Amino acid sequence: MQKFSNIVRFLAFAVLLWLVIAMGSCAPARTILQQADLSPNRTASARLDNPPESFKQLETALYGPFTQPTVFDLSSSNILATDWLNGKATVEQRIYDVSHGQTPQAFEVIVVTPNASPDAPVIISQNFSPNRSVIAADEQSPLPGENENMGLLEPVFKFFFGRHIVEPPLENIIDRGYSFVAMHPPDYIADRSKKGTEELNLIFGERSDRPGALTIWATLSTALATELKQQNPDRPVIAYGHSRYGKTALLAAAYGQSIDAAVSHQSGTAGASLMRDKTGESIKDVVRGYPHWLSPAAAEYADTPRSLPTDAHALLAAISPKPILLGNARRDVWSDPEGAFRAAQWAAANTDQTFTSQRLDDFQPTDDIAFWTRTGTHGVVKEDWATFLDFLDAHFK
Repeated sequence: MQKFSNIVRFLAFAVLLWLVIAMGSCAPARTILQQADLSPNRTASARLDNPPESFKQLETALYGPFTQPTVFDLSSSNILATDWLNGKATVEQRIYDVSHGQTPQAFEVIVVTPNASPDAPVIISQNFSPNRSVIAADEQSPLPGENENMGLLEPVFKFFFGRHIVEPPLENIIDRGYSFVAMHPPDYIADRSKKGTEELNLIFGERSDRPGALTIWATLSTALATELKQQNPDRPVIAYGHSRYGKTALLAAAYGQSIDAAVSHQSGTAGASLMRDKTGESIKDVVRGYPHWLSPAAAEYADTPRSLPTDAHALLAAISPKPILLGNARRDVWSDPEGAFRAAQWAAANTDQTFTSQRLDDFQPTDDIAFWTRTGTHGVVKEDWATFLDFLDAHFK
């Protein structure tokens, strides 16, 4: 039986690898196979005469209005373990009733706290997988129920995108003195084009200026951060996310007064990367592939991105003076590391934020805007988390 399972896994891997190679003739795949220039030419900074107003323009053009939940009430709390990870951590399940005007929905949040430092800084992580898959060590979870995974494709998925895209190195995070909070945003607004759009229209109406899913997902982090700060005003709260949730981490840090920093990994278009003249994924790609992410108003810029009133540096500037880490990978050209590097330069030029990196791989953890680029592609791997924690140590330890 084990031999048969191994054969099936190998065949699944071989098929997926063949598809990747076969796709090499299409533009997105060719982009993925490129490498970012580690020393891009410096360009003149795009001036923001009024940074808050520039960010407001970006909100109107792309994201839609940031609307906090009208209801974010704790309905239940349950301690699932007090000695998880060899006695190092306590695991709490919280259920919140959440609403943006509709009938309140139950939304699960899992809090993992180091027993040695219960007041440790908190990392709020928005994740692709359900909480039970995220809060796990060696596929063992203190959460009830069956592990929800991708079946035979999960080993292939982790091979291409890194083990930690699903399961963060929780024991290492706890050992470094951080609490970890997991949430799965699609449990509130679906991450499916049709269903997500229908849910947003039901709540906000079919208006061109309604918020997109990225904005509403970000409000889940800001609402939780507000509650955490009420419980302990001195405890730092960090918004973390990868890819689409790297975008929400930046939005949460820009809007949330209770969020003290952002770790945004490979956030790309509508995140940290410049959009008006860029490599890789375009606004048009996002609007076509993920129309629920952004406000319907974003479609106006799909064919004319240069007509955007401002660019991603306005989002980074709006986060000032909070520290930001922008994570990247050299072969992840689809997410445009060079565009994120220029946006960081421009944001620093328009604020008091420090940004001293001279190259994409020149990691300066004490900078207000720190930049990290590793080898490899889109995903989350061991060295990413080591870098994230080094950055947080530099600012909060």
